[in-house]
Amino acid sequence: MLLSFPNLHPELWAGSPLDGLKFIDPGLNEGSFDNAFRPDGLPLDHKTATALIKDCINFGEQFKDPAEMAYFGAVTTDDFYEGSSMSIQAQLTRQFDDGKGSKQEREEKETRSKAQFILLLAWFFEERMIELAGLENGVKASWKSMDTTLGVDDEDRINERVVVHGNAQSHTGGVSDGQKIPFPWQRVIEALPAFISPETTLVCSDSEIVAEWKELDIEFSENENGMLTATLPAWRFAGRRRAPEGMPSAIKTVTVGIVE
Repeated sequence: MLLSFPNLHPELWAGSPLDGLKFIDPGLNEGSFDNAFRPDGLPLDHKTATALIKDCINFGEQFKDPAEMAYFGAVTTDDFYEGSSMSIQAQLTRQFDDGKGSKQEREEKETRSKAQFILLLAWFFEERMIELAGLENGVKASWKSMDTTLGVDDEDRINERVVVHGNAQSHTGGVSDGQKIPFPWQRVIEALPAFISPETTLVCSDSEIVAEWKELDIEFSENENGMLTATLPAWRFAGRRRAPEGMPSAIKTVTVGIVE
């Protein structure tokens, strides 16, 4: 299976169309979508996933600067739980601390619950960014329409430095405001191995991520289909210097392919 990385939403895929490409669906919504891959046996059901995201929103409201909240996407999963609300921790704990099954089975369920939680956060992050981009474009289009109504064109704006509505930023918290929050793809690649088979190839078209991998001296070679691929433990792709303790999914081997 070819699985998009790091983006979970088809509309965010930046590469050329690729036959058979799937997009991970972590189970936040009841229904799924075309080209979705929703793993079987997700430990967190739709209702629990929704409640967790709601708690995360409430947790995030205590931060004045969005970059502060982004910090929790850059640290390890255990650090996130230690810094997040007790409600989030309690809901996750209830999923695997039910006394059912062997100790090994409960530990595996805990690992998968935490991995799914990371993917849920990534999914929600992308949805808000998509909505924000749409809002920002809509506001800018409105300003441009106002320019047209007033009879001011682009040449007037640039050459004569006329201050017009269309020259104003939309101030919706998007890229134009300098508030772009980095997507925590390192955490995503360490969570995915909990739900994919060894035969899965994570396909990346993000040039910035590929550049980081090259800086890490990760070598890609051409496979039988002409795609450049590399197979390593997930933590290597995440940029760690050594294998993390207490993160079994990050230790698993994954195959990554890069395309333009």
